[in-house]
Amino acid sequence: MDLSCPPEEAAPYRLHESSSKRVMTEAFESEPLSGRAVARIRDMIIRGQLVPRSRVSEKDLCEAFGISRTPLREALKVLASEGLVELLPRRGARITAIDIDRLREKFEAVALIESNAAHRLCENGTAEQIRDLRVIHDALATAHRTNDPARYYVSNEQFHRSIVMLAGNRTLADIHADLIVHLHRARNVALSRSDVDVGFAHAHDEIIEAIERRDADAAAAEVTEHQRAIAETVLSALARAFSATDAPQQHDASASA
Repeated sequence: MDLSCPPEEAAPYRLHESSSKRVMTEAFESEPLSGRAVARIRDMIIRGQLVPRSRVSEKDLCEAFGISRTPLREALKVLASEGLVELLPRRGARITAIDIDRLREKFEAVALIESNAAHRLCENGTAEQIRDLRVIHDALATAHRTNDPARYYVSNEQFHRSIVMLAGNRTLADIHADLIVHLHRARNVALSRSDVDVGFAHAHDEIIEAIERRDADAAAAEVTEHQRAIAETVLSALARAFSATDAPQQHDASASA
């Protein structure tokens, strides 16, 4: 099992939102061992390094992270509460399967949160906040134009998270953060990172332009349609993958995403 992260993204990081800006920082050495393990294992699950329904090797992870089983097990409990890990009584843990029906619900919830946030941002956002969002969008557009998938997906996450954070509802922002972990995981399982749909990239242009015009209804509609298209693409790809492998376990409620 290769437990290393890709070279360009080897350092684990957590996302911290402060006022109107989203800042990415490396995990501090003072962070508890269990917290650092949570971040690294979560990242491995999202990237597909730990695949759905695979058993978790405590021995391998402890050796890779340089920690004992106690903080690792605490980390697994946290990830179980997030729906990423299933704890098996007296049998360790395994990575949860992806439940297509539950995933569809998560896509719908994210679309509702982001469309509401875009509407609120048009109505209440400051000129500086919208300029900051434009900067993120331009980085996203550049990554697409230069065919840099890794940078594209980082900028894409920043763009969507920023819309929600700038709307000013911290409760919805927290719910959104929990949901998108599952969406990103499904996208990485279903789709190749080497291909970025041109339609998805163009949708970001429409969203930022509507926000800059402060056209709240148009911005909300563009976000809703964008998320609908992403959901359709990811869910269809997952359905094909499950069908090809003859794996009905995507409906296993005990190991749902």
